[in-house]
Parts: sequence; C-alpha cells; structure tokens
Amino acid sequence: MDPDTGEVIRVRGGPHAVVDPATGSITDIEGDPAALFAPGDLPPFKETIWREERDLAPGQEVTREAGNHGARYLLQYKCTRPGTMAVTSDEAKINGPLRIDCDGMTAHAEVLPFGGPFRVSLSAVDRPIDIQAQLVALPPR
Repeated sequence: MDPDTGEVIRVRGGPHAVVDPATGSITDIEGDPAALFAPGDLPPFKETIWREERDLAPGQEVTREAGNHGARYLLQYKCTRPGTMAVTSDEAKINGPLRIDCDGMTAHAEVLPFGGPFRVSLSAVDRPIDIQAQLVALPPR
C-alpha cells in the first residue's frame, strides 16, 4: 500500500478464504488450507476412547463404536476445507450440533448412550473435507 495515497500497489497472492457476506460461511479456499487454520490436533485426554483423523469425500462417512460402561461421553469434532460435516448416532443421543461448517473450529457434544454399545458417524455433506474427532469418557455426575 502506498503510504501517501493509501492506494494498493501490490497484492500478495497467498492463501485466503472466500466468505459469503450473507451467511458468514466459508464458500471456498484458495491456496493451502493449512495456512489459514490453526494447526494442531484435538487436545489429548487420558480417558479418550477413540480418535479419528481422515479425509472424507462427499457422501462418505466414518463410523466408530464404543461400549457403554455407565459413563457420559464428550465428542469433540472439527473439520477443515469448505464444506459441512454431519454427525449422527445409533443407540445414543447427541446433545450438540449435528451439522457444522468446516471452518476449523472445534465443536463439542455430550453423547448419552441409551443403554448398551453405541455408534457415532461423521460424514461429509456436500464437499470433500478433512475431519478430526475424538470420544472421551466423562466422570459420572
């Protein structure tokens, strides 16, 4: 930027996100997504039951199972690249967002099993995404 006139003289061609002004959602990423989102994994916990990290194509899902040992569970999940991730479960209720925008922010949900083993599925709704998720046992109330 020219300091005297404020005119843009040169624009750097680095990675950037394209944001829909009406919704605030990321609609596209130009360049390397890793340069735009905070690096790092989900925080490790001693009581982690399972962790998952992978790419998902549109319509593809990953399903993980856990036994119910009378505990409550915390599901932490996030995704990157423009798109949406859906979360579903069998034999458990998820108290948290069932769809998230893939903006790199971590979502949290309490998972309450109905009585026995349960499954949690994560899927890419409309575009390829990168996911990270983990299920952590919580102490009883």
